[in-house]
Amino acid sequence: MNQPYRTPFALLASVALAMSSLQAQQQVLDQSQEEVGPLTGYLEGDHALGDMGKMRTNLEDHGVEFFGGYTAEVWGNTTGGLKQGAVYTGLLDFGVNLDFDKLVGWKGASFSTTWLWLSGRDASEDLVGNFLTVSNIAGFNTLRMLEMWFQQDFWQREGDGALSGLSIRLGQLTADSEFFISDYGSTFINGTFGWPAAAYTNIPEGGPGYPMGAPGVRVAITPVEWFTFQSAVFEGDVFAQDVNRHGFRWRLNQKFGALWMNEAQFRWNHADDATGLPGQFKLGAWFHSADFAASYGDNTYWGDSGYYAIVDQMLYREPGKEAAAPITSKDAKSVVAADGKSTKSFKEPVKLEKSSQGLGVFGRISFTPQDRNFVGFYFDTGLVYTGLIPGRDDDAIGVALGFADLTDGAGQTIYDEGSRKVGYEAVIEATYDAQITKWLHVQPDLQYIIRPGGTGDLGNALVLGGRVSVTF
Repeated sequence: MNQPYRTPFALLASVALAMSSLQAQQQVLDQSQEEVGPLTGYLEGDHALGDMGKMRTNLEDHGVEFFGGYTAEVWGNTTGGLKQGAVYTGLLDFGVNLDFDKLVGWKGASFSTTWLWLSGRDASEDLVGNFLTVSNIAGFNTLRMLEMWFQQDFWQREGDGALSGLSIRLGQLTADSEFFISDYGSTFINGTFGWPAAAYTNIPEGGPGYPMGAPGVRVAITPVEWFTFQSAVFEGDVFAQDVNRHGFRWRLNQKFGALWMNEAQFRWNHADDATGLPGQFKLGAWFHSADFAASYGDNTYWGDSGYYAIVDQMLYREPGKEAAAPITSKDAKSVVAADGKSTKSFKEPVKLEKSSQGLGVFGRISFTPQDRNFVGFYFDTGLVYTGLIPGRDDDAIGVALGFADLTDGAGQTIYDEGSRKVGYEAVIEATYDAQITKWLHVQPDLQYIIRPGGTGDLGNALVLGGRVSVTF
């Protein structure tokens, strides 16, 4: 069998094997839940390495949290693009979080550092030739420090997950951990649904988004629970991945400029007692102070900017699973009628817990100046359903569309270089994130790349693959 035809069949076999493994793992989990033993606790735990003889719990009780995980992907291009074939992509991430309140009694203070070990190949670079990158973990193979920062929170609110009134973060930061991000969009594997193409194709060397961080400072203000405004300033140029190999190439000067990001966040129905469906709206802008070459011609412009809006909205929530308990003589109450006589007894119903299962939608839109950028208009949207399949309450299935329109200047430049049908690139992704355990996920994935590179030079590409991720 020829190689172009062997690849898709091998990929389909891999997906079938993964789904068989998923079913087998679920059977083991179901059986373990019916038994009482150490295996039950292990499979229901949060980490593949378990509690390590209570060492993890003891450290976390004292404010020290180590974390790590490994993500493995296989991608195959079955048609179109640069060529047919398959690649492997891998990521080992690890780090530590310190809570200084638990550690030394310093309230509101914390520290975090994250490191990456990237390996394997990039499907977009090797197989497809597109800029809406197939994998959001692909990058130059190296060991790199992604983040290392200190944070001080003030006026902390009560309650799990409550935001502080004022938060200041300083150190090596990433913008895509807090800015320009959709919550529902994070389900997808294509890189543009995270730190979007509207940012990484226009900001020098992709900006401070995975896998590159940059020195900076971030301030977030939350005067009320439903509103946050955050602003951050970063080093203007993170440098190419093969130049800034380990994350410590810092150049704070006028030549490279600075990146300033701002975002206002509005939330609704997130409170515990809210009855409506939760959602949020984000409105943001970024500004860069370096000099930028014109997208067409020889001019140079000072500064660049971009503007965006994001919506995440839950459309349907499955009913809670708690039900009213049977009436007993001990806790039954009587309803008194208008004539003073007692009617039938009743028990007050148990309050239903809000379900995290249901259907959500996201959408993002962005604009940048035509005269000095590669992508001028960007749009993405998608649907995500959590718990669609009975018995698979934590699984997520989704479909999304990403669209990036080249600026007139960039299109003209590419046209002059010999390309035809210049205009836009788009991607359609369908994915299923199966949670085997809390620490093991299997995610088959399909992506259809339309007009790779933003031209008609390459045929549309159909990419099949997926990932397995383990949390240590």
